[in-house]
Amino acid sequence: MKIGIKKVHESEWLVHIGCASVRMDPFSLALLEIMLEHLLALEHGESHSTLKSYVKLGLKIKMLPDLECQKFLREVEVKDLLDLMMVADDRELNTLILKNIGGILAKQLKADLMSAIVPTEEHAKRAIKRIVETLFELESRGEIEFRTEATKYI
Repeated sequence: MKIGIKKVHESEWLVHIGCASVRMDPFSLALLEIMLEHLLALEHGESHSTLKSYVKLGLKIKMLPDLECQKFLREVEVKDLLDLMMVADDRELNTLILKNIGGILAKQLKADLMSAIVPTEEHAKRAIKRIVETLFELESRGEIEFRTEATKYI
């Protein structure tokens, strides 16, 4: 069965599956991609972690410049950030968040990283879902933009 994806506008995609079509928000589209990756891995006898795929979505934060990262951090729950930081175990992500969140919150997050218990997989997925949904919402409103080395402006 073939799947086709068409962007309707910033916060809506049209997914064609066989003869059916479904409108999806960006997070649901990302979940579909995770599930397709999972199925392909299983088909080839490999293992696939959905938590790692969620973390990969959360790591999109690293693509934000400092000012836009600060806008994002004001919109998201600190507990959700802590959960992402703990399961991602990514030094670059931690540095970016701690640098842009503000002095008092940064100190609290550092202390929590040392003493908090790693969340369960389901709890971490819910936290990352809220983070990524906030990222996509801010992007669709034009408040943040993900930039890569390939991003060019004319």
